Amino acid sequence: MNLKESYRYANYLDGLLSTAYTYLRNKGFVTTTIEEHLRKQSNPDVENETIEVQRSFDVEFTPNNVVDFVVKVIEEKEKLSESIAKAKGTTEINIDNAIAMNKKKQGFVSVLNGIADIKPTEKVVNGTGYKFNQEGNQVKYFYNVKQITSIDFDRKNIRNLIKKYAKETDDISTKLDLIEVTTNVEYDPLFNINDNFEECILKNR
Repeated sequence: MNLKESYRYANYLDGLLSTAYTYLRNKGFVTTTIEEHLRKQSNPDVENETIEVQRSFDVEFTPNNVVDFVVKVIEEKEKLSESIAKAKGTTEINIDNAIAMNKKKQGFVSVLNGIADIKPTEKVVNGTGYKFNQEGNQVKYFYNVKQITSIDFDRKNIRNLIKKYAKETDDISTKLDLIEVTTNVEYDPLFNINDNFEECILKNR
């Protein structure tokens, strides 16, 4: 499999684990409830009865099957991770570092885009004040306030940085896409990625 396929398989394993945990966290799946109907205590003419409460899950596997299956999936994920790490070690660039730096640069570009189009503005708003009139009473009066907003950054530099980092991240993304499909991961999958959870656990009990 190539790197892209190995990532898909890793996500598939995560999905299996998530489904398994959903079963194991459900008390109705991991327990059995028995009801003892002690009728004879109140009515000597009838017999007591023991009833097993019907489970809410109609599946062909048990909690122990699920636990054992999770162990297999975790072991599989660990082996796969080691194989992916070895494959990444053969690439021309450090994939993890490249992805991390791309995210940092893209975050910076997002911030820069937020201020790149800010323009200087000038507007008039109302101001209020108080004064004493001829009768000596304090009264409110209104006046114009001119608000002048200017930018405190180099717009040309901001736009150049946006172009610079956008090109760098695009180039790295293209290179990473190529690496993902051309880098081989030496690994033989235990599970068929097209099997759903039930099929997978029943085949590997």
